[in-house]
Amino acid sequence: MEKGKTALTVADFNEMGEKLERLLLLRYSPIALKVLHEGDAIPEGTIRPKRDRGEHLAMCQAFAKVRRDRAAITMLKEDHWCVWPLISYGLVPVEEEDYENLGSKFFVKDPKWGVEYFRNDYPRLNDTNVIGFSIAPLRSCTFVPDLVCTYCRPAQIRSFQMAAKFQSGRMLELRLDPVDSCVHSTIPVLNGQDYNITFPDPGEYERALADEDEVMFTMRAEKLPEIVDGIEFLCRTGFGYKELSMEMAYDFPRPKFYNDMFEKWGLETGKEWRK
Repeated sequence: MEKGKTALTVADFNEMGEKLERLLLLRYSPIALKVLHEGDAIPEGTIRPKRDRGEHLAMCQAFAKVRRDRAAITMLKEDHWCVWPLISYGLVPVEEEDYENLGSKFFVKDPKWGVEYFRNDYPRLNDTNVIGFSIAPLRSCTFVPDLVCTYCRPAQIRSFQMAAKFQSGRMLELRLDPVDSCVHSTIPVLNGQDYNITFPDPGEYERALADEDEVMFTMRAEKLPEIVDGIEFLCRTGFGYKELSMEMAYDFPRPKFYNDMFEKWGLETGKEWRK
């Protein structure tokens, strides 16, 4: 939080969750995630899969329960059913002798590449004393989150990107990986990256029922106010998700600066676009 700014409350995050759903016509609620450390209280009203249901969930399945069923879930070590979040969140020890077995799972031609990737580049949380995390729909979470992850269509991703660029003047810098979407969607952002875009991986497609047209947009929770503000600006100027409409008109009206540049280049100008 920048100096002089008031800390955001749970109610603030709930309100922004409702705004995102309305402005972007989201199918599912954005997911709020809070990292839990030793001594932290488990957020009220969250389900513990193993304790409360006698079952385990993969992290992608827990995400699916939150966004589809609006469940609130806390995942500690014993609740997981997939190795990758256990490793990335530092919930289990991994020895050098494990690298060959784990590194061979990254869909690379040479197993040595997998080992090197796992040793040097595989995302791990830069935090200590972590015991797990809690997740809930952003509009109804009972905790202040560390990040927000939204499953949406590519056109809705465009709105997120436009809002981020509007607020910073910079393009997003991303590293995309086709596997381990639970890790790549969260760990880089928890480690300080502002935003990330991730495609649901094969396991999430098969076992967490992610649709083929879904993409994940993740942001640090503290970036949420400016993203919502940016999306609202885009709506007011006619570039919001709901405001854009398809057309195939030739010699269509264009913004004034288009005509200015065409005139400078000695090309034909046309009607000025007003919206």
